[in-house]
Amino acid sequence: MPVAVNIVHTYRGDLVVDLVAPDGSAYSLSNRSGGSADNINATYTLNLSSEPLNGTWRLRASDRAGSDTGYINSWSITF
Repeated sequence: MPVAVNIVHTYRGDLVVDLVAPDGSAYSLSNRSGGSADNINATYTLNLSSEPLNGTWRLRASDRAGSDTGYINSWSITF
């Protein structure tokens, strides 16, 4: 299932981004990859066939280094 992510950030290599399912399972989308480039604007394909689709899905992003700033601009999941 496609997960589209648009995160504005000045150093994407600092970011850890996970999709969190309604049951709390976390699926890694990006783990400090991309080096010093700006922003994450990507679509990830995940196999979520073992997950119930109903419930609240969340995108969790954390900056694992200091000095840079950013925000989740948008994200979506298509079932």
